[in-house]
Amino acid sequence: ADVDFFDYVVVGTDARRADIDELIEANLGEQWKIGRLDKTMLQILRAGTYEIIARPDVPTGTVINEYMDVAHAFFDAKDAKFVNALLDAVAKAKRN
Repeated sequence: ADVDFFDYVVVGTDARRADIDELIEANLGEQWKIGRLDKTMLQILRAGTYEIIARPDVPTGTVINEYMDVAHAFFDAKDAKFVNALLDAVAKAKRN
């Protein structure tokens, strides 16, 4: 079942990449551009943003916590907090 879930996220994220990237960039600081993000960080943010916009049945906190856990596998606590802040901003823009 996990493979199906990941396939779903990867395919869905790729299909909506332009919209997802626009949402990510809109929630970065003024001096930041999406191209400055680490490639792994960008993929984590893309997948999390996709789940926020495509899976309203999954609570926002659950999505954010899942992607913070992924970020912790690759980055330090500061970067995981960045994932939290950015996905929270996306959720506030798209779910409220």
